[in-house]
Amino acid sequence: MKTKSSIHKQLEYADRRGDLIPCLLSLESRIRRQEYGPVLCELHNSGEISLVSDHNLAVVEGLDHNEFWSIVHLFNQAIPELDCSFRDVLRLVHTLVSKAGYDGAAGMPNISLVKWCKANPERAKLIVKGAISLDELCLSHCVFAVQALGSIELAFELLGHSDNAVVAVGLRSLGMLEVGSEAIAKRIIDECCKVIAIDKDQDVRSSAIGTAFNTWGKFGSLEPYRQQEFLEAIVNAKDGDELVQLSAALFYHSKGFVAESIDMILEALAGGVSNPQATLHWLDHALHAKDRGWDLTKVIDVLAAQIPKLENSIEPSQLNNFCQWIWRDSDNAAQLYSSWLVSGQFALCKFLADMVGEGGKKNKIVEISRARLPDDLDDQVFLARKCVGFLWLHEVTAASILLSIVKNGKKLAREEAEELLYDPLLLSYSGALRSFLDEQNRKPSKRISGCIKRLIKRHDAYLEGLKTTEHLVEFCPTIEQRRAAAIKDRERNKEIQKQAHERSVFFQLAPRQTLLYGKKSFSLIHGEGGKKVPSVTPLSEFSYTTEFPRLSVVDPVGFNEMLIVFRIEQKVSQ
Repeated sequence: MKTKSSIHKQLEYADRRGDLIPCLLSLESRIRRQEYGPVLCELHNSGEISLVSDHNLAVVEGLDHNEFWSIVHLFNQAIPELDCSFRDVLRLVHTLVSKAGYDGAAGMPNISLVKWCKANPERAKLIVKGAISLDELCLSHCVFAVQALGSIELAFELLGHSDNAVVAVGLRSLGMLEVGSEAIAKRIIDECCKVIAIDKDQDVRSSAIGTAFNTWGKFGSLEPYRQQEFLEAIVNAKDGDELVQLSAALFYHSKGFVAESIDMILEALAGGVSNPQATLHWLDHALHAKDRGWDLTKVIDVLAAQIPKLENSIEPSQLNNFCQWIWRDSDNAAQLYSSWLVSGQFALCKFLADMVGEGGKKNKIVEISRARLPDDLDDQVFLARKCVGFLWLHEVTAASILLSIVKNGKKLAREEAEELLYDPLLLSYSGALRSFLDEQNRKPSKRISGCIKRLIKRHDAYLEGLKTTEHLVEFCPTIEQRRAAAIKDRERNKEIQKQAHERSVFFQLAPRQTLLYGKKSFSLIHGEGGKKVPSVTPLSEFSYTTEFPRLSVVDPVGFNEMLIVFRIEQKVSQ
C-alpha cells in the first residue's frame, strides 16, 4: 500500500498534468477503504492542487455514471474544510448536484455545503447577500446557507423581497430551520396560507406547500393550525402539479396530517392530476404505514381514476403496499374486485388479473359477500363475464368469484355464473379447479353444493365423451401441423428465455454457461498470482408445470373469440 506522503505527491503531480480526476479513479479502484477526502482538502488548502479549477470541474461533468459515483463522496468529504471563496465552493457543489441528477443521493453535496457554511458564517452571509442581489448561483444554494446560519428572522426578511425567486428561498428556508416555539410555527403557517390565497407564482406556491407540511410535521397532527383552510385553497385551485405535491406530502410528512386532511387529499387525487404515475408512486409509499385510519374506498377511487390515464400499464409490484393491504383482508379483496370488474375498465381489470399472479402465487380466493355484490342483475352478469375474460388463467380465483354470485346473486345471474363455471372453466381445467370445487362442496351453502354437484356430473360426462374420440384419425394433427406447432413452441421458449435473461439481475452479474447434460458443473477460478482453483458444483433437477386450457386445443378459435368479447364488451350505459 502506498504511504501517505507518496499519495500526496501522486495527487499533486496528477493535478499539474490535468489528470487529477483519472488519478482519483485509479486510486479508488485499488485501495477502496482508504478515504482521500481529507487528503484532497489538505492539498487544496496548501495550494498544491485545485479542486475547483475549471478543468477539474469540466472533467467531473464529463464522467460517466459509474465513474462519477466512484469519486463523488471524496468531494463531499473535502468540501466542509475547504479554504476558498464562497463562489468557488458554490461552483463545485453546483457541478456535483447537477451531475447527480435525480439520484436519491444527489443532495449530499448540499449537506456538505451546510457544514462549510457553519464553519464559515461570514462567507455564508455573502451567499445570502448574493441571492438578494439575484445572483443565479447564490439563489440555487441560498437555502443551505440560511440553514447553516440558523436565523429564522433572516428567512422572514427574504419573504419581503420583490422578486419571487428570493421569496421562494425564504419559504424553503423556513421549512428547513428548527422552529423554537409554537408561536413561530403559527407565524410560518400564516405566511404559507397568505401565499396560497393570493400568490400565483408556481415556485412560491410549491415552496409554501412544502414548508407548511414540514412545520405541521414538527409539531405533530393533534391540532394542525389552519390545515383545513390551507388544503381547501389548494384543492379549489385545481392545479394538477400541486395535487401531485400533496400526494408526496402524504409520504414525506405523514406525522403532520389528521384523518380529515387525508380524506380531503384522497378525494382531490381522484380528480385531475398532472402526473398520474408520480401520484400513484407517492400514494403507495404513503400506504406503507396505515395506522392513521386510511379509507380503503377513497384509495381505490384514486387508483381507479389514475391507472387508466397511464401511458404504460402499471405492474402490481409498483403498487406493492396497496396489494399487500388488499390481500391482508378478504373483504378488501372482495370490495376491489367487485367494484373494478363491474366498472369494465380494461386497465383496471388487467391489473386485477396481474395481482393474482404477482410473485408466482396463484389460486387466491376472492369471496364476494352479498353486501359487496352489485344489486343490479345486469351488473352481476357483467361482473361474471369480465371475471372469466380477465381471470381465465387463474381458474380458481375466477371460480371463487363465480361461486360468490351463485351464492348471493339473483336467479338469472346465478344461472349465468354456473354456466360460465362449466363453459369455459371446467371444460378447460380438470386439475386444481376440480380440487377447489370438491372442497367448496363441503360447505353448508345449499346453493353452492347443488351447483357443484351439477357441474361435476356434467364434467364427468364430458370427459367420458372425450375418451371415445381419442382414436378418431380426423382429430389427430398432421405431421405438418405438428412441425408448425413445434417451431412455434421453440420460438416462444427462446423469447421467454431472452426476456428472463434481460430482467434477471444474476445474469447481469455473472457469466452464463449452458450445460446440455451431466450431474456436476466443473470450472476453474483464477486467483492471485495466476493460481487456478477448481470449483465443482453438483447439479439438481427442478421443474415447473402448469395446466394448459383444454379449450385452447379443442376449439382455439371459438375459445379465443369468447375471451376477447368478455374483455372488450361494455355496459350499455357506457
